[in-house]
Amino acid sequence: MGWRGSQVPQLPHPFVQMIGYLSSFAALGFGVRVYQLAILKRNIFSNLGGHALSMGAFTGLGYYCYNLKESQLAQLADKKDQLLRMREREAHLDELKQNAGGDAHHH
Repeated sequence: MGWRGSQVPQLPHPFVQMIGYLSSFAALGFGVRVYQLAILKRNIFSNLGGHALSMGAFTGLGYYCYNLKESQLAQLADKKDQLLRMREREAHLDELKQNAGGDAHHH
């Protein structure tokens, strides 16, 4: 089923996006810690502080990656606007040149 007219799918609020990003990285940190303990053949729930530390470190990494992604998207949007303005300016200058060249032939 497609979108009708000008209906555009609504993206979640940026805070909700960030929470999803951070919780994914925290889950990855938990998984890495459990995998580490499994490799060492230790009880995976023996030291819960290690789990919290790993989840915190990966959450910090996720926060950095989220902000990096947001700044890159903002830079891309700025560059796109700049290129569109340059394209409009060049089209306007080309139109002026054509109009000036066309007027010279009529005289």
